[in-house]
Amino acid sequence: MQFLLDSNVVSELWKPRPSENVVSWISASEWLVPVVVIAEIQEGAEAAPSTARRTEINRRLDDFLKESAGLTVDWDAETARTWARLRHSPEVRRKPQSLWDSLIDAMAVRYGMKIASRNHGDFRHGVVFDPWTGKEHQPKG
Repeated sequence: MQFLLDSNVVSELWKPRPSENVVSWISASEWLVPVVVIAEIQEGAEAAPSTARRTEINRRLDDFLKESAGLTVDWDAETARTWARLRHSPEVRRKPQSLWDSLIDAMAVRYGMKIASRNHGDFRHGVVFDPWTGKEHQPKG
């Protein structure tokens, strides 16, 4: 099974002392990075309160992308259609999602992949695996 990384998994790897569980899981698992996570991280860099922080996030993202070359999942027309369908699902109507989470959710459904994230409550349709705890969470809607 392949996993789509959420931004919190990527940013965990950048911490001075990342979770050993996450580091071990990354090393042992097959994962890909959705292009929307790259956009989410880049948006965070652009919104950073200082030039130094913006530079640091950009450097880390550049390094990560070089190290994980070829491990990205692109957004395509079928994913866009999946996103639009899911965006109007009863689950999302009951509990709206952020844009970034809805895009990752759609990619997971489209490609039949699980989402690696500690924020399992953010996703309405995809199965979420939490690398911090090793637990899998089914969508609750």
